[in-house]
Amino acid sequence: MEHQDKTKTNYKKRTQSLPTDLITEILLRLPEKSVARFSCVSKLWSSITTDPSFIRLFETRSPRQRLLLCFHKDGKLFVSSMPQHALDSNRSYSSSLYFDHHHMTNTPNIRNFPSTESVHGLICFPSKKPIIWNPSTKQLITLPAIPKPYKACMYRTILLLGYDPTEGKHKVVCISYRKTRYVCRVFTLGSVQKSWRRVQINHMHRFSWDTSGRCIDGVIYYLAFSCQDLDNVVMSFDVRSEKFNMIKLPSGFDGDFLMTYKGKLACLNQNDLSRFWILEDAQKHKWSSQDYLSSFGNCNQSMTISFKLTCVSRAGAFIYVPNRFSHLRYILLHDPVRNSWRRFEFKGMADDRYVSNGDRPMYALHAFPNHIDSHMSF
Repeated sequence: MEHQDKTKTNYKKRTQSLPTDLITEILLRLPEKSVARFSCVSKLWSSITTDPSFIRLFETRSPRQRLLLCFHKDGKLFVSSMPQHALDSNRSYSSSLYFDHHHMTNTPNIRNFPSTESVHGLICFPSKKPIIWNPSTKQLITLPAIPKPYKACMYRTILLLGYDPTEGKHKVVCISYRKTRYVCRVFTLGSVQKSWRRVQINHMHRFSWDTSGRCIDGVIYYLAFSCQDLDNVVMSFDVRSEKFNMIKLPSGFDGDFLMTYKGKLACLNQNDLSRFWILEDAQKHKWSSQDYLSSFGNCNQSMTISFKLTCVSRAGAFIYVPNRFSHLRYILLHDPVRNSWRRFEFKGMADDRYVSNGDRPMYALHAFPNHIDSHMSF
């Protein structure tokens, strides 16, 4: 026992003698799980790993993008994730990929929540009291109720999550569906002021009914209608300056889905995937087009109903995931250059006893591409 006490004392002395800069540099080179474990070594190490500047550096150096899949059942949220780069490997048409998985209890029911996205490690679920989720730390927080009239008609609002990389801040934006609204509500996570703020809207518009936001380089984009001429447009919200801008879509194009394509905003029509458009210059409303994307082609027609397009991998492959989790346990990848398809079966998402017998799909499957691990705590 005495020998063990001496060993612990010597270990503490050695760790305390290391310069803080060196400890920080070592921790920045470790995997996310190791950093979380080593934060318990001492108060110093805990303060280093929870410091906002360390979190930003760690996420900048190691932006390990993951594909996150989850479904909700009986108060439990089943979560699975895998490195997104694994989908770009040279595998055969049918391959198996293992997903890391866990489940959380006493979670909000997200079965009927509209589509959302992972923004710099956090996910926002719409509700009268919006819920922010950090999948990496498994933390859930509930924001204050949205002030009236938004609270009284939640089904007529859109909630968007954005991240400002300059100041390292997340913001939640709430916009009313009614075109007579000249203001929106903004909530800054981690701020001293724990309330929703009113922010002026300088472009009158109504968002599309089933739209969802995409945050790219500190700007949130979402589809909407111009109240002036009822044209389809893309609205942008600069997270840092909190200014809105209206971007015209290409003439004759009615887009209904936004995604990130090679670091830029892309807009497409899910009923016609023969062409999609990439935003090149928001100020000049300049778009470029890609014509080589095909739809499911000769694939089984039921796939167009059972699968949904979620994102594009770094290598430019389009990733489709099942709408529901039950008997369909694989991901489809389409290479638009070769016009070829690959299928990846995923293992370990949930124990079979949690999934109903038979072929009828049971659980809505939520997919969050481009998710990165975040140490942010609430």
